[in-house]
Amino acid sequence: MICIILEMEGFIMLINDLNIEDLYEEYKNYCLSIAYYLLGSMTDAEDIVQDTFLKLKEHENIEKDITNLKAYINKMIVNRCMNELKSSRKKKENYIGTWLPEPILQTFNSEPLENLIQSDQLSYSYMVLMEKLLPKERIAYVLRNALGLKHSEIADVLNTTTVNSRKILSRAQIKMGRKNEKDMTVNLQKTYIEQFIWALSNGDIHGITHLLSNDILFAADGGGKVRTAINIIEGKERVLALISGIAKKFFFGKSATAAIINNHYGIVVTENEKITGIFCFDWNSSSQTMNKIFYVVDPNKLKYNPI
Repeated sequence: MICIILEMEGFIMLINDLNIEDLYEEYKNYCLSIAYYLLGSMTDAEDIVQDTFLKLKEHENIEKDITNLKAYINKMIVNRCMNELKSSRKKKENYIGTWLPEPILQTFNSEPLENLIQSDQLSYSYMVLMEKLLPKERIAYVLRNALGLKHSEIADVLNTTTVNSRKILSRAQIKMGRKNEKDMTVNLQKTYIEQFIWALSNGDIHGITHLLSNDILFAADGGGKVRTAINIIEGKERVLALISGIAKKFFFGKSATAAIINNHYGIVVTENEKITGIFCFDWNSSSQTMNKIFYVVDPNKLKYNPI
């Protein structure tokens, strides 16, 4: 039995005979969100969350006093993510092409990221940037920007001092940059995305020229399973040429629609009611152009998304 002591509105509440299944249902979405943002993979996040609650279940008959259940579970999740982040660095170094996070399509019925997805600091482009961070830096960044944890709380999770926690977060923020940048409005994003879809669907590649910044970057992730650009493509003319080829190969006979993906508008490409590709974008609100285009066609990174 796990004995949980919770402080609620000034009172101490003792809960005996904890039901792990009920606990899982209550905290599953919260834990999935944290693990996803730390790992960039919903598949790995699900494995981490299931492993965490299985570990709790193994200790059902051990008496344990926990003053803050949510913080306790959070720390278990983070510790497992820390190990995964460390072990995955070498895998990513040997990855075929560019490794990109799994994009998450948001629908009215999608719950896993409902609590944390609203943060602009955790959009898809920010998740790509987070690949620059060391494991502890990424954890500190996510805990601060997703959960709004205090430095003392972050320090407790990282088993360090509050002063060191501040330093870790400061390094992360410097690497991430973009502190004062504002995102383009959702309505303007949607307008530009619809123009993008129309141009590609109708073979009018020059119809998107005004949407691209001069130094735009294009990164694709086929996971070695789908043929696409292995290296990052830079510059408007080169990106336009690549997109023209993609439009001919990947848009023919398929449907492309605008959709909310990781809190921003992107494009979902489907064929026979199956997602075959997702475009995500990074925007320059000042020039109202696309800075970066991320194109994910690895089937393993699309399977989580429902239509």
